[in-house]
Amino acid sequence: MDRISLLPNDFLLHILSLLPTKDVPATILLSKRWLNLWKLVSKLNYIERYDNDDHVGFVRFVDRSLLLNTALVLESLHLKLDQQCSDVDVGFWIITAVKRGLRELSFEYCYTIEEPIRLPQSLYTCGTLVVLKLQNVSLVDVQFHVCFKLLKTLHLDEVIYLDDETPKKLLSCCPILQVLDLDRAENDNVRRFSIMVPSLQKFDYYGRPGSVLVMNTPSLKYFKTLDYACECMIEYLPEILVAHVEVTCSNTDDILRSLASVKRLLLCLSSEFPSGSIFHQLEHLEFCTCETECDLLMSLLQHSTKLRSLKLNETHGNVCGYRTLHWEEPSTVPETMMLVLETFEWRNYRGRNVERELASFVLKHARRLKVATFSPLASTQLDTTLGEKYRMITELARLPRGSTECELVFG
Repeated sequence: MDRISLLPNDFLLHILSLLPTKDVPATILLSKRWLNLWKLVSKLNYIERYDNDDHVGFVRFVDRSLLLNTALVLESLHLKLDQQCSDVDVGFWIITAVKRGLRELSFEYCYTIEEPIRLPQSLYTCGTLVVLKLQNVSLVDVQFHVCFKLLKTLHLDEVIYLDDETPKKLLSCCPILQVLDLDRAENDNVRRFSIMVPSLQKFDYYGRPGSVLVMNTPSLKYFKTLDYACECMIEYLPEILVAHVEVTCSNTDDILRSLASVKRLLLCLSSEFPSGSIFHQLEHLEFCTCETECDLLMSLLQHSTKLRSLKLNETHGNVCGYRTLHWEEPSTVPETMMLVLETFEWRNYRGRNVERELASFVLKHARRLKVATFSPLASTQLDTTLGEKYRMITELARLPRGSTECELVFG
């Protein structure tokens, strides 16, 4: 017997769980020790590629391997289907897994030519699920006797709902939900998307135009939103630590006020700074230069008394028609810049006049700055890149620095 076969079952099952499920049954050829081990694997991963010529064979394999599996508890089931699959087949697989005490389901239906697929009602009363990830699924016909008492992570990608009440009802059945990831379909039948989850700690939201996001999530620590032409109504987030906000909407004041306790913030929006707002805990700020004007940046610096790290980055470039950076030197220098700021970084630095003026302002007035890093915009022309780099290095090195300890780094 080989050395691997001498290992305990737990070790061997862990090895088998790392293999594609379609290859696991072949391990019976290794030795008698492996004859029934493949049936005990508790993590199953079925992937049907778009170029698979034997769809019937794939369906039969999933049927058989699920029925023969004898693991005490099915830890996870991952189904990624690039071809059309019937509701009946998918329903059978999920019902079988649910009966086995399924803890994690990841379902990706990538066949987008027809309507989103409908999953069996028994999935929505699976009391053992801890993680649920759904892509291109319809919840229109779901009867809401839903019970997800153990669910902590929920991903809804391109999901279709019946109306505004559907997501509200779904989330109300998740009493201990901690992680929510929403990537909304263009026509998902929801105009006002309400997130009322007291236990939620991490929320990623990718919205759609013309919708309203309403949030009441007092325990939230991480928030990321990419949402354009929308309206956001967010209650104050007292526990927020990290936020990534890229939005275009009419009420950005509400968003900024809700983030008053944030410690790390990435911001891309066009707005004036809301009066009376203070980021009293903010230590790290990444500010996108593709859409926002520097008046907002100066206001953020003025009202962020603990800011130690500032990064500027042209996140989107100009491919979407965003305005170029606008800068006018303010009449007063933010106290945070003079007395607190320690690290300054500028990614996708082009060396334009307006950028050089802003860089000069920061280097001149940041008296406690330790490191200033400039990374140029990538170019496909090597000669131009080297020439531009040399010019920018020379210009930046000649700029006066208010801090004698400041190290200039060119990435």
